[in-house]
Amino acid sequence: CGQSLTTQFSLDNNMSASSSLSYGHHRAKVHCVEPMPATYHKLNRSANELGWDARGFVVTHAAIGKEDSIASFPADTTAGVENIGLANGCGSGKCEDVIVYSLDTYMSKHVKGNNSPIHYLSIDVEGYDYDVIIGGLNDTIGRVNYLEFEYNWMGSWAKQSLLEAIELLDQKGFTCYWPGTAGRIWRITGCWMDHYNIHMWSNVACINRNSQGMVSVGRDMERRFWNTLRLGKELQINSKSA
Repeated sequence: CGQSLTTQFSLDNNMSASSSLSYGHHRAKVHCVEPMPATYHKLNRSANELGWDARGFVVTHAAIGKEDSIASFPADTTAGVENIGLANGCGSGKCEDVIVYSLDTYMSKHVKGNNSPIHYLSIDVEGYDYDVIIGGLNDTIGRVNYLEFEYNWMGSWAKQSLLEAIELLDQKGFTCYWPGTAGRIWRITGCWMDHYNIHMWSNVACINRNSQGMVSVGRDMERRFWNTLRLGKELQINSKSA
C-alpha cells in the first residue's frame, strides 16, 4: 500500500498513554497478529512509543492458519508489503521462522477471558481466510459478533468453495453479505448464486444471529439489503457505484 512512502499523519494532542479505553468495569483490547518481520517490528515499536500497548493494543509476531505449525517469511522486505502469505514461503532472500497458530490456539494462549465476546474479527491472510475460520470452530468463532474475511484465488481459496464456507458459518449462526458502497449490500446466506464461487478479490461481512447485542445491527444490514434490491435497474454494478 506504499506505507513506507507515505508522510506520517499528525496525532491528536489529547492522545496519551494515560487515556483509558475502559468502559465501566470492562476494558477493551485489540489484538493485531502480523507475520511479516519488518511490519511487525514497526507496529510493535509504534504501539510502545505511543503507549498503546499499555492501553490494550496487543501486537503479536505470528501467523494464523488452520493448525499450529512453523512457517518461513522473508526478513528483508520493507514494512507494509502485502500479498505475501503462507503460500509464498520465503524465497531466496533472508528468512525468519514464524510461529503459526490456529485461531483457537492463539485465543487460548494470548487472550484472557475465554468466555468473553469478540466484538469484531477481521481476517485478511492472503488466501487462507477459510483455514483460519476452520481453526477457530471449536472455541472462538461462536463468540464473534461481527466477522469479515477476504475471498480471492490465492492460497487455500484456490481449491476451496465459498458456498461451503457460507453454509458452515450459517450452521454457526452467521448471516453473510457482500458489502458494497453507499450503504448497498447483498445477502449471500439463503440467496446463493452459482457465480459467487468465481474467485474474485472481495470481502465478506457476517453478523452473528445468536448475539443479543447485535440484533439491531443485523436488522440494519437486512434493511440495507432489501433497499439495495429495491434499486432494481437503477443500480449499476460497477466499480464506481457498487
